[in-house]
Amino acid sequence: MASSLWASRAASFLNISTFHRVVKDLKYADSHEWVKVDGTSATIGITDHAQDHLGDVVYVELPDVGASVTQGTSFGAVESVKDSRQPVISTLPFQETL
Repeated sequence: MASSLWASRAASFLNISTFHRVVKDLKYADSHEWVKVDGTSATIGITDHAQDHLGDVVYVELPDVGASVTQGTSFGAVESVKDSRQPVISTLPFQETL
């Protein structure tokens, strides 16, 4: 019980969500995507957990309408921006250049 309380407080402090909604009509993948099948069409999305960790989405690439996709293969891309937070007070000694 104490470790659960500690984990909940730590998650709250670190701005980590400890509860995510699971919708029973959706089928989930381990990689945080979901699909909802409605007749012959399907809606695909990403879980609340994945959205929380992405930050601001800046670009989404999807296949052309009518393109065939195969289960388990990549069919698009989501690009996002996430802040990097400094864990301690310090002076930046150098910067890597690419």
